Amino acid sequence: MRTKQIFRSVNDHTGFGAGGGNIERYEYECPCGKGRIVEEHDNIPGFRDHDVYIDCEDCKKKYTLDTSHGVRYWELVKLS
Repeated sequence: MRTKQIFRSVNDHTGFGAGGGNIERYEYECPCGKGRIVEEHDNIPGFRDHDVYIDCEDCKKKYTLDTSHGVRYWELVKLS
């Protein structure tokens, strides 16, 4: 399951000597409404990093993130 996107930012970055890039940040509603799911992409040559995490203590206990199709295509999965 995916939740509703509530925030988006893309900021240019000069890089660290290998050229410029950007940093993307997306925030999505948390199922319980108290937190959020955060997706970040550092698109900087030599420092590429992609991450997604649940920023809610309650939902961390009830859900996990399936990133088997890539970080950009994450799915929230209810724990059994």
